[in-house]
Amino acid sequence: GQRPALKEKYSTVSELLYAIYPLSVQSGIDAEQFWEMNFEEIMVQTLANNQNKVQQMRMRAIMDHKQSELMAYALNDPSKMPKAEEAYPFLKQFEKVQDKVPDWKRDQLLLMQQAQRIKAAKS
Repeated sequence: GQRPALKEKYSTVSELLYAIYPLSVQSGIDAEQFWEMNFEEIMVQTLANNQNKVQQMRMRAIMDHKQSELMAYALNDPSKMPKAEEAYPFLKQFEKVQDKVPDWKRDQLLLMQQAQRIKAAKS
């Protein structure tokens, strides 16, 4: 069922903790760990968990929107489709790591990925 609404004033800290317990667990705090934390730790962790969820939803929305843009290019004008690094600028951060991988190894990985896609398409 529905949980009772939070009140503005509580008689004891214990009453307050019991009131925020469901919200804190719902935000991602471990149910057993909750009781070992002080009020400040609970609030900091709950707020951080909620901010992380909002950030994840924001990132998901951006990625979904970008994917739809790329699908429009792919369907309507593939020749104008931007490279992955242009569409997703954060990939440039990973280029430095990829530069350490020899070209032959990168080519081998690409061929293996393509072979898997072909195999999956035939299945």
